[in-house]
Amino acid sequence: MTVAFVGLIFMQTRWISEASDLKSSHFEQLVHQSIDDVISRLETNEISAVKSSYTPNGATITPLLRRRQIGTDLSKTSSDFNISIDVDMNGQFSLNTYRKDSLISVQRGQASLNNGIVKLDPMTNAMIAIQNELHNRIDEQSYLLMHSAFEDMPIEQRVNQQRLDAMLWRAFEERGITQTFEFAVSNSKETIVLQTPGYAPNEKDKIYKKQLFPKDVHAKIHALQVYFPEKKTFFSESIGLILPSAIFTLMVLAVFIYTIYVIFSQKKIDQIKDDFINNMTHEFKTPIATIMLAAGMMKDSSINLTKESIIKKAGIIINECQRQRNMVERILSIAAIDSGRLKLNFKMLDINEIVENVADTFRMQVEKEGGELNAQIEATMSETLVDEVHFTNVIYNLIENAFKYRKPDTPPKLYIRTRDTNGGIIISIKDSGLGISKENLNRIFDKFYRVPTGNVHNVKGFGLGLSYVKSIIDLHGAQITVESELNIGTKFEIFLPLKNSKNG
Repeated sequence: MTVAFVGLIFMQTRWISEASDLKSSHFEQLVHQSIDDVISRLETNEISAVKSSYTPNGATITPLLRRRQIGTDLSKTSSDFNISIDVDMNGQFSLNTYRKDSLISVQRGQASLNNGIVKLDPMTNAMIAIQNELHNRIDEQSYLLMHSAFEDMPIEQRVNQQRLDAMLWRAFEERGITQTFEFAVSNSKETIVLQTPGYAPNEKDKIYKKQLFPKDVHAKIHALQVYFPEKKTFFSESIGLILPSAIFTLMVLAVFIYTIYVIFSQKKIDQIKDDFINNMTHEFKTPIATIMLAAGMMKDSSINLTKESIIKKAGIIINECQRQRNMVERILSIAAIDSGRLKLNFKMLDINEIVENVADTFRMQVEKEGGELNAQIEATMSETLVDEVHFTNVIYNLIENAFKYRKPDTPPKLYIRTRDTNGGIIISIKDSGLGISKENLNRIFDKFYRVPTGNVHNVKGFGLGLSYVKSIIDLHGAQITVESELNIGTKFEIFLPLKNSKNG
């Protein structure tokens, strides 16, 4: 799943990147085409301006062009050429034109009658070829002359800024480019001589640069520079496509994370279930074995039983059955709490009395181990609404845990106290036992969780005691906190708000 998801993200990122590069390349191509078109139009317009100022009889011509024409007679251009004509008997001819002893061109033709076509005189064909060659030479010289007429003019006089702006705008619009642009014209010394008011490119702005008038006879490197200050990126233009893709990708990621969470949760639940079954089997096997042993001894006729021994064995059976019953009720109570079916029977009770009765129940066991149990009943306002059975079980479970998780070979010491507080009563249960590490302290109220006890194997249970305590405390609207330190001890405190039948 991870490889597939990473591959999906990689392919989407690569596709977006390639699409962005493709669109950027297409944009640059359109910009270059537009600028080339404008430069071509500038040259065409310049030639047209020269031609419009020149009449066939030479009566009207610009002073600059006339100055350029001094010492040059286009009608005498043919005198610079040597022309030779070779005509054979079959009507084939060869026309060679020379200039200053350098071979310029060779033209060949055939004047014959083919398929009924009228045969022209070879000399006529030769004269036509000569005339065409002279016209081409004259046109070429005229073109060069008209271009050379502007070479010495500064580039800012050859280019009109307003006209160039209009030509660029039109060329960009024809190719679908509607973004704002700025431009400048630089001379051969790379000095900007014309520019729009907003021309101030940053380092991140890409400048499109092209040479102006590249067909000049002695072309100088004048350049047209264009850039787009508000150039949109592919991502901003394609947000309608990228945003849904990102949303669906995040959905896939959320489902992926949830799936992983469910897998690990299920694995944890399976392990908890196995631990619970093992603990439950162990917890039930011991009392069952004790009951069977006591019942077997009572049934064995070979054993001489007295009334006292029968009563003692019956008491063992009753205690073990009560123990199993309590375990079953605890499991059923947790199930009822989880399903919301547990209903508490609230009534006004004295909390001091409940705590003191449970403490007296454990005092004998603590003293049997050589320890001590100190109960300080200091609360003066101790009557409130509680469920007698379940709240008593809460106090019983906390004191039982304090007694069970004592240090090996060390007399246990338990401290139980009740005291008044603002709007309620505080019940604290403190011990000097094994303590709980910080790693386990946040999990002690989880169902089926049992704090590891190392080599201490005499601590039994399902891991439901503190989970049951937390659930009952919450149903009473109370709060429970815990402080603990390894090998020093643990302290539980319950804040129980005072309530009565009227405001409760």
